[in-house]
Amino acid sequence: MKRAHRLRAALAGLLAAGALLGPLAGCTEPTAPVDPFERLGRKAAQKVAPRAGPDTRAAARRWGLAAPLTPAPRPTGARPALPFVVDRVPVRSDVVFLTFDGGPGTDPALPRMVRDLKLPIALFLTGSVAAPGYDRVDALRALGAGVHNHTLHHPDLRTLGHPAQRAEICGQQDRLAARFGTRPHLFRPPYGAYDATTLRAARECGVTAVVLARATMTADGLRYAEGPHRLRPGDIVRAHLPGPGAGGDAGATRLTARILDEIEAQGLTVGRLEDYL
Repeated sequence: MKRAHRLRAALAGLLAAGALLGPLAGCTEPTAPVDPFERLGRKAAQKVAPRAGPDTRAAARRWGLAAPLTPAPRPTGARPALPFVVDRVPVRSDVVFLTFDGGPGTDPALPRMVRDLKLPIALFLTGSVAAPGYDRVDALRALGAGVHNHTLHHPDLRTLGHPAQRAEICGQQDRLAARFGTRPHLFRPPYGAYDATTLRAARECGVTAVVLARATMTADGLRYAEGPHRLRPGDIVRAHLPGPGAGGDAGATRLTARILDEIEAQGLTVGRLEDYL
């Protein structure tokens, strides 16, 4: 009995010693590397964002801009909880989001402008408008443009029942998925008009956010839906790219330059919507 007791005591001592030595022997879980941007802090991280150089200044002059846009910092940390319907994204950076409705326009220079300025844009496509210009959508997608849903035929959805609303939204989801290989997760109702049936149909079609706009570009400049008549960080800006017979052959680049000058004049830059939604 005494011998067994001594053996149990010795074994307990060995186990205790092993527990103490374990961390020293490298048996602990490895520590995850600290993201340098997290270590610097958000404000310090923004200071190391690339500055406008000769190439970006030359690109801005080429497209008639008063000044080059400041590169937008990428969001860090977890995305904020968002409402299902959004016209402004809660952000901590001085960014707004540039979106176009309908189709890609007919201006052949627009992809070059997007490439030269490294401009993030989001396209909300209507099937009946965009289908003839899907080759131009391909060119913009290759440059990072997001492609999202704006219904098949651009109706006022509030005038339709649930089956028809679902057909408009899901039908365009299916068409864009077949053409581009991915189903959009963002949807914009035509005219910004929606009701509870729209939200139900959108959810059923796989939409994660209904994207409106707080600012719309018109012939007279930016028009604001509510709040102060100026851009604020996180605002979503919308415009229609001109088509045939509406100055489309060069209208899209002129329109985009006007919007960018207004954004820059208000001390903001353009972020990529899909990074935040």
